[in-house]
Amino acid sequence: MSDSLGTDLKVEFFANGGADIAWGSGGPVTTTGLATLEQALILRLIISRGDLEELGHPRYGSQVKELIGEPLDRQNLELLRRYARQALKEDPRVEEVSSIVVRPRRSPPGVVELEATVVASTGDTLSLGVSVDLG
Repeated sequence: MSDSLGTDLKVEFFANGGADIAWGSGGPVTTTGLATLEQALILRLIISRGDLEELGHPRYGSQVKELIGEPLDRQNLELLRRYARQALKEDPRVEEVSSIVVRPRRSPPGVVELEATVVASTGDTLSLGVSVDLG
């Protein structure tokens, strides 16, 4: 029942931190099922809470970027993990957040790898990862 996870335009994420709508020979590419949920959760993590207020979604996003410039010590990494868990749980298609691991990268400094495993409302398990630049 992956159809219950929705269909959306596919977003391509680039190594430089940019993103754009994916285009094929017939126009914009779409995504369905678990791929749609994965994309939605990544977007929810990298968009700051409140950025979509003018579009009628004041609580959409996460507080992850509030940690920009802060030291990547144990306390702030735990706070990052909590912010991520909260954002993931706010998607109604997420039944459970099974695990979240955050690790600072050695190079470049200030970048954190965030890996999460969630159980979708369909019962499917989804693992996702995103790099967040907090430098």
